[in-house]
Order: sequence, then C-alpha cells, then structure tokens
Amino acid sequence: MHDEREAAAPCEQRQKEDDTTITTSRMSTLLNPTPIRVLQNCCREYLCRVYGKLEVYNPTGSHKDRESEEIIQYALGEDIRHLAIASTGNAAISLAAYSSVRNLNCHVYLPKSIAKERLMQIQAYHPIVKFASNYQQAITRCEEDAEHNGFLNCNPGVCHEKILGDSEIGREIAMHGRPDYVVCPTNNGTLLAGVWQGLNKMDVKPHMIAAVARRTELAEAIAGFHRIEEPALSQTLKEGRGKVIEVSDKEIHQAARTLLADGLIVEGAAAAGLACLKHLQVTRKTKAYCVITGNGLKFPASLRKLLA
Repeated sequence: MHDEREAAAPCEQRQKEDDTTITTSRMSTLLNPTPIRVLQNCCREYLCRVYGKLEVYNPTGSHKDRESEEIIQYALGEDIRHLAIASTGNAAISLAAYSSVRNLNCHVYLPKSIAKERLMQIQAYHPIVKFASNYQQAITRCEEDAEHNGFLNCNPGVCHEKILGDSEIGREIAMHGRPDYVVCPTNNGTLLAGVWQGLNKMDVKPHMIAAVARRTELAEAIAGFHRIEEPALSQTLKEGRGKVIEVSDKEIHQAARTLLADGLIVEGAAAAGLACLKHLQVTRKTKAYCVITGNGLKFPASLRKLLA
C-alpha cells in the first residue's frame, strides 16, 4: 500500500532523497558550489598554502555564470525579455547561454578586436551581436540602447545582480576556511567586490588582492583595468585592507605552467591571480585562496600562446 507520509513529505526532503532530479523552474539547479582544492605544486612554487577556488567547474567554464544566474532570475521575476551586456568574452558567453535556455533575448556588444574563437563561442547561443570600436565604446552603445529600448542593462557598475552572484563565491570560501589572502583577477572590479561581500557577510575578513594586467597579450579578460565597478571596488580595497598588484606576461605564463602541473588548464586571467603571490609577504603557514576564474580549453589559440 502506498505510504501517504511519503507523498506529504516536504519538497526539500524529497529532492534530497533524489539527487538526480533536476527541476527546470530555476537555472540555479544547474549551478552548484564549486570545489576548493589545495594546489600542491603551487604551494611549492609560491612558498605558502595555496587553495584554488575552481570556478572552471561552472556550466560555461567561468565565474561569470554566478552573475548570469542572478541576472536571469531577476529578469524572469520582473518579466524582462531583453538583456544587454558589453563584454570581451566570458560575460557574453555566459549570459547568452543562460538567456538561450530561458528563451530570453540577449543583446551582446563587443569590441571589433575580439578574438575569433571568443566570438564563435558567443555566437553559438544565437544572441543579437553588435560591434563597437573598442570595449569602452561597446559599453557606451550598450547603455544607450538599453535606456532607449528598455533592455535590462547587465553591465558592471549598474547591475547589482552581478555582485550578488559573485558574493556566493566568497560565502563558499568562508565556509571552507579562514584565508589570509583572497586573490581575484580584476578588470572592472565586480568579482573582487562580490567575493568580498560574501566573505564579509560571513564575518571572514582576509586581505583582498586584485590581480591586474594593464598591458598584456596573455590575459585578455583583464587587460586594461577599467575599474567600472565603482564605488564598490574602492570600498572593497579599503574595507578588505586590499592591494592592487600588476603582473607581467612572464609571470602569468609561469603561473599557468604551475597550474597545469596541478591538473588545471586555465585562461590567462586565472593564472594572473596566482602570479600575484610572488608579490606578497607570505610564510609556509599563509593561506592564500585564488579564484580560478576561467577554463583555458574554451580558447585553444589563446591557450597555445599562454603555454608557449
């Protein structure tokens, strides 16, 4: 005879009993906590305890899925059908992919100089693509179109959901341990600000390190250090006793090779975070958590250059 108690069990309990069930009402069922690993070769190279927060395990292979998750849920809740974002790669790939799953219209604004392999990945999800002369012009055109046409502006500095999504990375780090440093590859500053927000809410307050590469051929995702996520970026650096560290392509290359020895194939921006550790005062007991932001397998040409 069927047990009526089973039928009356709370939804949460039934879901826990069947881990294979994936509901489609929210995309968050596809976005699970990412692993944190001790990186043994990195520990030996950088003379401290190095932990990798492996955002490469997200659906599109980068931390941008954290941001897209929150943006999509906000858009659905407000019945918004058109999203707009300016990007140099991962943000557009992620938002286009998530929009495709939920049948939303994604308008992507790109610099004309974007690498062909990045453009092909974005186009795979059939967004509406528009080009501008450079990244700054892409942002300007995106914001103008968003205001004129009523699109949801998903750019840094105006889209709180991006910081909210990245804050989950900080929360997961705080649940794992008590870091001395948390290092984030940084361009606009959204990731650093979001991770700090998650850590701060958990009353875990490490030094926040922004890894930047203003002039680089290996870390396209953070080239320039645009600082668009203000005032949140400056506030994070102040409250988190933070530091901005610029790394060279030579250091990024070495870091990528070290990560490869730990079984991680990353893009240049992710390696830049690890490279910062050479510039910090550390001991063997220092705990440094590096957010490994992007999977290098997405961009074969860039990976070949990075590991050359």
